[in-house]
Amino acid sequence: MPLRRRRSHYQQLTEFEKGRVVGQREGGFSSRDIAERLSRNVSTVHDCWQQWSRECTASRRPGSGRPRGTTERKDRRVQRMAVAHRTASAAEIRAAVGATVTQRTVTNRLLQGQLRVRRPVACIPQTQNHCRLRREWCQARAHWRTEWRSVVFSDESRFYLGASDGRVLVRRRPGECLQPTCLRPRHTGPTP
Repeated sequence: MPLRRRRSHYQQLTEFEKGRVVGQREGGFSSRDIAERLSRNVSTVHDCWQQWSRECTASRRPGSGRPRGTTERKDRRVQRMAVAHRTASAAEIRAAVGATVTQRTVTNRLLQGQLRVRRPVACIPQTQNHCRLRREWCQARAHWRTEWRSVVFSDESRFYLGASDGRVLVRRRPGECLQPTCLRPRHTGPTP
């Protein structure tokens, strides 16, 4: 039988199911009967009962493995630093926090907090007057058909008026793309 069909047998027992296993086993039911009632594997029910009879607990033991390099408090501090300084790199955040972990660990903690590196949205800061004028301009030209055919749309030239053309990245969570700290202001002055 393919592994995909049997995958439900490998799921962990919930706390409620563990309680049912212990209660029914103490009530005199066999492991096979309990497994049929819960639609679980017999060995899973047997292992749950063995752990209960040995340790008087049915909760999972903590797994072995390498301990975390940072505490939860330090993780929160790393994330706060990234939100306060959106354009800071992982190496700069690591140096500012004073963590004795690698740069990759800092990046992993930021990703766990859903702080991903993105390009900032380039926009012109708009006032109420800007919005009103843009709306009027669009409404006046909403029914153009032939007039738009004579307009040349050319976006192949790059002109930088004021801002650096270097690549700037910001760390932000999903849905924060239009926050003022995640924006890159475009040139707003008169062109020469």
